[in-house]
Amino acid sequence: MAGLFWVDGKGCLLGAPPLRDGTGIRLTDAGLEVFGTETGSWAWEQVERVTVVDAPVRSAFRRGLSTALSFATTAAGFGGPEEPPLMTVRVTLAEGEGAYEVPSAAWPAYSEREVALSHRLLDRFTSGAARPSLLTGWWRASDCPVALRPAEREALLEELLERWAGR
Repeated sequence: MAGLFWVDGKGCLLGAPPLRDGTGIRLTDAGLEVFGTETGSWAWEQVERVTVVDAPVRSAFRRGLSTALSFATTAAGFGGPEEPPLMTVRVTLAEGEGAYEVPSAAWPAYSEREVALSHRLLDRFTSGAARPSLLTGWWRASDCPVALRPAEREALLEELLERWAGR
């Protein structure tokens, strides 16, 4: 996971892979594809903007507190979260806007900076200034890290944005 993106050997998703009977959004160099319970496909030239309006965001202190509380309740036998929170992805096209719910990849939440950096990268995708293969290339070259800490994810996004700044 890198910011709002789920990256693995199969490619790049916005949010986590879809839950059973859910929706996913795949990002490719050619464009954006909605799959699962809802479908649609658009070339980047057709997409004006992509935003995630309600990604779960918490400060570092609140993320730590939430994680500790969740572990404590699970250890005490009260169970833990069964599914990740959903977040709404808005895809704006010239002919209108679509809204799609996808699962969050961050547990329990993203940092505010991570969300802001992810939106900057999404803006680069829609403007043609960067491609999602930037993320899949990172994943392949990095021995497939699974769990980066929030500060590491922020640093990665900053590095990727910087790498594409002059292109």
